[in-house]
Parts: sequence; structure tokens; C-alpha cells
Amino acid sequence: MTETPGAKTTVVFQDIEVTARKERLWHVEAAGRSASAEFLDQALEVVLPRLSYEELDSLLIQLLTASATAQPR
Repeated sequence: MTETPGAKTTVVFQDIEVTARKERLWHVEAAGRSASAEFLDQALEVVLPRLSYEELDSLLIQLLTASATAQPR
């Protein structure tokens, strides 16, 4: 997947709006919190620490899928 720097992707997960943006690092915002990390899953764990591993995996897949389909090829 080729990422467009700064492109935002937003999904709703368990009634929480989650926004992810890839620049030099991944930047994630959700539930009034934000975090930046080298990998998307790391940022998600900081922003939404109470999610189970299965929930984090599901959210990660949703964000990456939305990001891949939203970008021009």
C-alpha cells in the first residue's frame, strides 16, 4: 500500500470516531485522546488501551482497509 502523506482516514468503531493519519509517524485521534507512533497498532493501543487484542485487530483492519480504498491508485 502506498500512503499519501497526511491523508486522513476516519472510521466509527463501537460508536467511537477514530481518525488515523500517516505522515512520518502514524497519528491517531479517538475518544478525546491522541497519540503518535511508528506503527498504527502502537498508536491505537495508547489511544484506546481498554480494547482487547481482537478488538484492536478489527479496528486496525478497518482503518487500513479504509485508507487503502480511499487513496487513488
